Amino acid sequence: MTEAIAFAAALATAMLVGGLATLGRAGVQRYRAAIARLAQQGLADLFLFVEPARLFRWSLAALSVLLALAYALGGGAFALAATAAAGLALPRAVQSALRRRRARRLVRQLPDALSALAGALRAGLGLPQALATLAEQQPGPLRDEFALVLRKQRLGLSLDHALVELGARIGRPEYDLFVTSVRIARELGSNLAESLERLADTLRRKSATEAKIEALTAQGRLQGWIVGLLPLGLMGVLNWLEPQAMRALWTTPAGWTVLGIVAVLLGLGALSIARIVKIDV
Repeated sequence: MTEAIAFAAALATAMLVGGLATLGRAGVQRYRAAIARLAQQGLADLFLFVEPARLFRWSLAALSVLLALAYALGGGAFALAATAAAGLALPRAVQSALRRRRARRLVRQLPDALSALAGALRAGLGLPQALATLAEQQPGPLRDEFALVLRKQRLGLSLDHALVELGARIGRPEYDLFVTSVRIARELGSNLAESLERLADTLRRKSATEAKIEALTAQGRLQGWIVGLLPLGLMGVLNWLEPQAMRALWTTPAGWTVLGIVAVLLGLGALSIARIVKIDV
């Protein structure tokens, strides 16, 4: 009887370990596929070409470093799980940050590019030739975007569809206005150079207004960062000064509940402050 129970327990343990190993392999395969999609689509749209296998190795290396730091700092199961989740989401977060940064640069470059495009049209060039001039003379990343538009046109795509894809790829309303202005002027036969010049002037005034708003709300954003990071810094200092007293916060279900409540409250506070200081122009 005892041997049968021991055999059943061993069999159940083996099945559990095998199931966990299977789930682990499936999770790794799904994560590898997600990283491959990120490299082939997300980063390629930013003109950053990285091999999926290399990006996967970098992601695993970053995850290992983060877990090692969390373990060295005395993090419990909750801290290690949170660190693992953050490490797995890190590649997507970096890609989103790079996309936002690139979009801001493209928006800053657009007014000058529109003025140059209007000047080229007034000089007698056609729209494709004027776009080719921008692709040669403007700095990146705007140069890369217009060069891609011209390559698509040479491959047989109409200029209107190539410009529509440009606006969809960048995803900013300023470029939607540019694409709409070009399409309307081409369909109705209006003065495209004058329309582009007016749009450039409008975008410059909009950029100046946004810069003024950003300066006026800088104090609120700084307060938000301080309020958000102060509890985390306080927990780190207390964990360093009184590790025994703080151990229950990292290793017990009650402590994990408190950490979850703190994380939710911090998230709600950050979201509220972000909504207060964000003013659309």
